[in-house]
Amino acid sequence: MAKDKEAQDLSSSKKAEKDKTSKSSKQKPAKTSTGIGGKFIGYLKGVVQELKRVTWPTPKEMLNSGIIVIVTLIFFALFTFAFDSLSTQGVTALANATASKETTSTPSNEATVTTTPSTSTTTTGTSK
Repeated sequence: MAKDKEAQDLSSSKKAEKDKTSKSSKQKPAKTSTGIGGKFIGYLKGVVQELKRVTWPTPKEMLNSGIIVIVTLIFFALFTFAFDSLSTQGVTALANATASKETTSTPSNEATVTTTPSTSTTTTGTSK
C-alpha cells in the first residue's frame, strides 16, 4: 500500500511539473491597442518574444556555415565566368564564320581606288 501511495505521489508531482513547464512555455498574446503607436509597440513586443525563442548558432557553427557560403560563392562565380567566356568565344567564332561566308560568296562590284599620299615639305628658317 505504501508503494502505491509513493507511486501515486510521484506521478502527481511529475504531472504538476509538466503542467508548470507547459504553462511557462506558452506564448502570451501581445496586447493590442487601437492606436498606431500601440500597434507598433505590440509589434515590437512580438518581435522580442520571437527573438527569445530563436536558437542561435554557436561561433563554430557560424564559421563553418560562413566557409561553406564562401566556397559555394567562389565555385558559382568561376562556373559563371567559364560559361560566359566560352559562350562569348562561341558567338564570336560563329559571327566571324558567318561574316566570312558573306564576303566570299558575294561578288564585289566596287572599283578599287588607289590613292597616293601627297608629299609636302615645309622648311623652317632660322634667324641669326
